[in-house]
Amino acid sequence: MTALPTLPNGFFVTLEGAEGVGKTTQQGMLVDQLERRGYDVLRIREPGGTALGERIRGLLLLRDDAMPLCPEAELLLFGASRAQLVKDTILPHLRAGGVVVCDRFIDSTTVYQGEGRGLALDFIAAMHTFCTSECTPDLTILLDVPTPLGLERVRRRDGEAAAADRFQNEATAFHERVRAGFLALSRQHPERIRTVRADGPAPVVHAAIMETVDRVLG
Repeated sequence: MTALPTLPNGFFVTLEGAEGVGKTTQQGMLVDQLERRGYDVLRIREPGGTALGERIRGLLLLRDDAMPLCPEAELLLFGASRAQLVKDTILPHLRAGGVVVCDRFIDSTTVYQGEGRGLALDFIAAMHTFCTSECTPDLTILLDVPTPLGLERVRRRDGEAAAADRFQNEATAFHERVRAGFLALSRQHPERIRTVRADGPAPVVHAAIMETVDRVLG
């Protein structure tokens, strides 16, 4: 049996972006490509990825007017889900030399709860350190589309169900702040965050992602 190729410290890739940028589609295409190359790839999402995280995901994403979440509670629930995911799932896989491809991670929290909700960025940064044991992505792919296009994609994809999602249901101004926040982060961390235009056909976007991944992997 041929051994799977391994990386000394693993390889941790995250996909980020506002609503409707195509993260789920591109994550699947990236995972398939890396698996064809022989890597042991773990595909996960945030919030979620563990039994606890999936329960928290239901609380965070499902709009429930009878049980509204204040921004502070929302932030801490994301942190709880992430702490469990990092310790139970991400770190063990990386230590074994595998590849982790995660749909959202710390940057989403910085942007959605920091820029979007207006919570203190210094507290959010401290929470990241506490919850992740300083586990930082090796590469973050930021998928970017204009906000109107992203929201239109969501409406076409989810229809009436979009109204049940707490984040998709936010006002356009919220989503504009989120997009601006992601682009600002990419300028602050160019060594880690690479922006890829995602308004073209999925295969074209995938090719741009693979070009970036190949450069980082060498």
